[in-house]
Amino acid sequence: MARIIIMTEQSQNNIKQALYIAVINKMAGELSELEAKEILLVNSPTYITSKDHDHADHIEELKNIIIKKHGLREVIKSLRETHFKPQSPPKDGKDS
Repeated sequence: MARIIIMTEQSQNNIKQALYIAVINKMAGELSELEAKEILLVNSPTYITSKDHDHADHIEELKNIIIKKHGLREVIKSLRETHFKPQSPPKDGKDS
């Protein structure tokens, strides 16, 4: 006999929200990694002192990090605005 699972609308919303939270958390982790790489790259003494270091590669890598960070921030912001509307406080029935 086959099982039929009926999901309520609330259950479906909870699942969707959990998935979006997982995605946002993963993207926030990637953003943190990029920020750490940027700090390491900007503070790298080899960039200033090394004759063998290709400065063009260093600049290109920093540019790519900045672009990726901006993209991740925008997507995270968009997901939060779209899928996580702020909860308004419950009304107590009193007029202000």
